[in-house]
This record gives sequence, structure tokens and C-alpha cells, in this order.
Amino acid sequence: MIAQPTADRLTFIDGRGQIRRHLDLLRVSPWSASQWHDRWLVSDDTRKSVLLVSPDGRTAERLPTPFTLRSVRSAVPVDDDHYLLCDRESQSVVVVSRSGEVVWRYGRPNHPAGEEGCLTSPEHAIPLRSGVVIADTRNHRVLFVAWDGRLLWSLGGVGRVGSAPGHLWHPISVSAHGSRLLITDSGNDRVLEVDLDGQVVATHGDASVEAGSLHLPRSLEATRGGYLVADSYNNRVTSFDAHGENVVHTASALGRDLFWPRNATVIDGVTVVSDSRNGRVLLSDEPGTEAWRRLDLSVDGRPIGLIDPHAVRRCGPGWLLTDTGLNAVLLFDPATGEVLRTWCGEDSAWDGGTSSVTRLPLEDVHDALIDGQGTVWFANTGHHQLAALPSGESRLRAVTPRWASGGTSPFLSPRSIDLWGQHLLVTDSGNHRIVQLARSGVITGVYGRRRGHAVDCLSDPRLARFSHAGGAISIADYLNDRVLLVPRTALSRASETPGSAAP
Repeated sequence: MIAQPTADRLTFIDGRGQIRRHLDLLRVSPWSASQWHDRWLVSDDTRKSVLLVSPDGRTAERLPTPFTLRSVRSAVPVDDDHYLLCDRESQSVVVVSRSGEVVWRYGRPNHPAGEEGCLTSPEHAIPLRSGVVIADTRNHRVLFVAWDGRLLWSLGGVGRVGSAPGHLWHPISVSAHGSRLLITDSGNDRVLEVDLDGQVVATHGDASVEAGSLHLPRSLEATRGGYLVADSYNNRVTSFDAHGENVVHTASALGRDLFWPRNATVIDGVTVVSDSRNGRVLLSDEPGTEAWRRLDLSVDGRPIGLIDPHAVRRCGPGWLLTDTGLNAVLLFDPATGEVLRTWCGEDSAWDGGTSSVTRLPLEDVHDALIDGQGTVWFANTGHHQLAALPSGESRLRAVTPRWASGGTSPFLSPRSIDLWGQHLLVTDSGNHRIVQLARSGVITGVYGRRRGHAVDCLSDPRLARFSHAGGAISIADYLNDRVLLVPRTALSRASETPGSAAP
């Protein structure tokens, strides 16, 4: 059985690889699904919920959860009354009762780390008789943890990223197959067979890759003297010159270590860092020094707190900030920190005071911009849309990319947007590509032949910007642990969607 979240469907395939049937689910986007009693236990990451779905897919009961889910990737039955839940943004794996009570946990909540007892973005876990096998995805390892919390063995790990024996790269799922475990080692394009002692006994598929100095970079910014990278997993911002030399790492500011910086940019000579999991934005007029200050925002003189700040950029009369925790895009005066306008999701708890607030069908917006005509563009990640709000209008318009020949090529988790002249640039991260398109939606170029490690391939790109006066594109190639600067002439103008494989 294959869960297809973008198609709202479960697909059943027999042992010969033939599709036997589809089960279309009503308003449910399944990331994982398992039979539980006479129904389906489904993790719906799009709607942040765990569901019990009827056999015909027409009705769904939302199960109570012990905390607000942010990115629920798998839910697997343990027994008649409990299931195993991976909410990758909480950095923990829990066993939950049907009434919503946590009865077992591994990992420190909201604390991604590689040390013992911690996880980073676990995508999947399965229960065995003696413990739990966890795909500790962004620590590039698989763990076997006893029910009493003891670590029994670990395969792969931070500092051992790659394809060499004993190494993994972004393992995303585990499953039991008789006396063996199957590990989907997605970054290495392979599946491993592992015995219950953690020893690899067979490998299917292969990719020769080695780790670099960056780990899950979120942004690449061309500066006057070189480049600036938000090196997220390493919890630092790295700057270097045009030759890759004179490297400077910034790992702390204002007496606190950086915690998962999502974006680093330079605006009007000021270095701006979104220190996302510390809930703050940092500013410095002297990059590489301790001369940092915190951006303090307010509404009607009342301070407001950030939750998970992402991109910051200069737009029109001020600076624009996206915050996925607030599910809001804020336009503010950088001199005073006063919020001038806000665009937020319909369910957002944002209290805008007397500032102008527009509520829209937005979900998990990672980036936004305002063009010269006053149109606000959103990378509406949670709804898999590029969306536009023209000046003076109240209705959000979805822009579906299409080829000049007429065929459509929908986005999957678009995470960033940029504009140069009449061209928009969108990171289509779920499809592992960068798309350049006209405002009408016609595709004028694509970079990313498929998911992979070759120079013309990408793996979950998170941010792309026009660079060097529009003649190049800078790309944070997230799951390949690298950043790229490619000329715009490298964009393909093919008339059909390049092949890509979901992560």
C-alpha cells in the first residue's frame, strides 16, 4: 500500500508491482496509513492530524493528540489501544493512547540534537516486541531503542553522512520484513536490509556521495564580498569570499547559541539572520563580529513575540517577514519595528491591533514578496500553491505553473519566491526543482532534472534567489548538504515536467 498525500489517495500494489486498486479519501492527505481494527490509521500532515478513516474512505474521526501537531509524518499501531506517532517538528517519538495520553516517549521535545536521547526530525518509527526502531532522519541514522529507553544500537549518525559502509543519508522510513529491517536511505537512493542487531546484510541501489562542511543549509545569499549561508543543522551562519576562502562561522549572538537559523541575508548593508527556534531575528552592521542586536516588533506600541521566523526581505515601504509559527506575513518599519500590515491565515491567532490585517487561506507560508504593482506573492507551502493577492483585491489567486504547450505542472511544497523583471522564481521543493515562470504562470525555465546528487539535480531545495544582477540563481540544496550558484542559462526550457522522485 502506498500513501499519496498530494492525490488524497491510497494505492494498493500486488507482489508483481501491479496496481490492484485505489482508495480515494475525502479531504484527507495521507502521509502514512496502516490498518487498525476495521479502519485506517492515517497521518495527515497537510491538516496536522491523526485520523481513523472508514474502509471506504468517506468518513474520518480525528484522534485527540497530547500536543499541537506541526508535521505529523507517521502513525503506526502498537496494540489495540495505542499507536506510535512521529511529529518530526517536535523532535520526539511517542506512544499515544486513543484518548490522547502519552505513555512512552523518546527524544527531547522541541530540542533537535544528535546526542544520546535526542532526535532531529524523525520521519518514521515502528514498534517491535523489544523496542522501537526510529528513522532519526536529519541525524542521518536509524536507532533501536528498548521500551525502557535504553539505546540498543545505532546505524549511521551525524558526522558519518554519506554512502560508505555504516553511513546513511536522510533515512526516511523503516519497516519489518521477517527477521530483517528495511531502511529507505533516501539521500543515497538505496534500500538497506539490516538484521535485528543493526548489521547491514544487503544493499539495493547505490549512490556514491560524501558529506561536506554544510549540513541542511537553508539559504545562500550573494553579498558584496562573497556569500552568506544559513547552515541550519550546524546551528550557525557561515560567510566566505567569492573563492570559498576566509570562512567565518557565527554560532552565537547576544549571549545565546543560534538554534536552527532558517535564513541569512543582507538588506541595505545590514546582515539579517532568522534565528528561528529561538524565536528571534538578529541584525548586525558588522558581520562576523559580536555587534548584534535583536529586531523588536510591536503593534500599537505593544511588543509582539515571534515563533518561527523564516525569510526577511526589503519590500516597498518596509521589510517583510514570514513567520510560520504565527502563520503570518508582516510588513514592518525597520527603523521602529512597528508592524504596518499583516497577511495571515484564516485560523491564525494573530492580534493585529489597529494595523491593517488581511485574513486569507494561507498555510505554512515560507516566503513572500510585494512587487512594484502592489501585488503580494506568497509561497503558500501548506497548500502547495504560489498565490497572489493583487492590490485592492480581497480574493487570493492561485497560480498553477503550466508549459507553453498547455500542460500543467503543479507545485509540491513551494518554499521560496523571488522576482526579477517579469520573471518569478519559485523553489518547488517537493518536486526537487527550481521553476522560473511568468506572472501568468507560463514556465520559462526549470533547474533540477530529478532528485539526486549530480550537479543538475536537486534534493528538496529550500530557497533560491536571483543573484548577480539577475544573471545567476543561488540555491540552498537542502538535503544534498550543499549550496549552488548556477547561471540562468542553465535553466531547461523543456515542454514537459522533468522526472523527479519524491523524497
